[in-house]
Amino acid sequence: MRQPAPDLGRPARLMFGAALAACLALAAWLAWRTAILEPYSDMFDWIQRYYRLQADGDIGRYLWAPHNFHHLVWTFLVLDLDIRAFGASGYIFLAVGVLCLAATAAMLAHVAARAAGPGLRLVGAGGAAALSVMGCHVLDASADINITYLHALVFAVAAILLAEAPSGRLARIRLVAALACALAAGLGSAAGLAVWPALLFGALGRKDRTATLAVLAVGGAFALLYGVGESAPLNPAAGTIGPHSAIEAITLILNYLGLPWVRGIPGTGGTIGLAMLVASVAAVAFDARRAASWPLRAAAPLILFSLATAAMVGVARTGVLAPDVAPMRYAIFLIPLHVGLWILALPHLRRAWRARPRVMDGALVVASVLMVVHQGVMAVYAVRTADANLRVVADFRAGKRTPAMVPTIYPDLAAAQPLSDRMRREGLYQRELRPDPGAQRIG
Repeated sequence: MRQPAPDLGRPARLMFGAALAACLALAAWLAWRTAILEPYSDMFDWIQRYYRLQADGDIGRYLWAPHNFHHLVWTFLVLDLDIRAFGASGYIFLAVGVLCLAATAAMLAHVAARAAGPGLRLVGAGGAAALSVMGCHVLDASADINITYLHALVFAVAAILLAEAPSGRLARIRLVAALACALAAGLGSAAGLAVWPALLFGALGRKDRTATLAVLAVGGAFALLYGVGESAPLNPAAGTIGPHSAIEAITLILNYLGLPWVRGIPGTGGTIGLAMLVASVAAVAFDARRAASWPLRAAAPLILFSLATAAMVGVARTGVLAPDVAPMRYAIFLIPLHVGLWILALPHLRRAWRARPRVMDGALVVASVLMVVHQGVMAVYAVRTADANLRVVADFRAGKRTPAMVPTIYPDLAAAQPLSDRMRREGLYQRELRPDPGAQRIG
């Protein structure tokens, strides 16, 4: 006998809908408010690569040569398009970044809505969307140097959802599409390689022999191909492996898993990260292995993708990053984990709503308020971070030189200056959407 849909009260529904709209609107505003269109950091290397392309015409090297191990094919295509068709405005970088984040949020919201079922679709989709467009995540969409992460993320999520979609006449077409998206994820960033173990886990869980063999063959071949052109080890500090470096790696992984909240609550990275790790492993080991509808089955591979990126950070960045300060820009790769846990929680919420609808309506109202407050706090962080970076960019543009510019602008300021001068002469990347921080005068 089919159970009735949960009775979600109209006031609670309206409250949650308004809170979700506020969070989405704030995220859209942040995309403009935090945008930085002028080059800094890795962008100088990318521009130098573009100038080399103009000199030698070697498109293969331009697109495939690794940048810090990553093969940033989509990034260099966007760069070429931005300069040739949009006058090096930076607008195409911003548009692509926002579209990637929006597409990721939409895909995950759709799956969460299906997992929530009738009566709770708004709650399921809204929770997934809110987790996907937190203010800290918008920073990756609004800074040219960070959209590489979004290129990997959007294709990885698409690959997982295509692979886990219901079987039928289009099963083999979806498998091919999933493999294509998985390949595309690796062309966005090396972090996209984390999608292959997630796809393998899903295929084994479905007992799909064809998909399992295809993932092993295509993923293995692509992983080998990815190393072509590499001239340096993934982590120069890897030769110093020992007890101390192992502890550093574990600490870094736990701090990574604690993002983004660990940055707002100093000293809690290990605790939050450990809680996330335990919850994720438990979810995959118990909830995700049960016979369930495809939206619930998709949760485990989504979680495993994030866990695989955590392992990659532990291997590649130990000895490079401070173990207790995982960069906030990496938080974007934890969206699948957070949404995956949310999806697995939805059946439990559904049962609770049937049992105590009025209590759950009250809890939804409280959650709506907290959701807006949380996004507001994230927005303050995002604005402050973007303003601080743009202030450094503006000072460099004005000819000032300070120690703070080395980690933000470029490790070798003397090498960056000729590139900056050439771009200024040619009118490349010389505009912003807003005045420099502190430049406005009131009254």
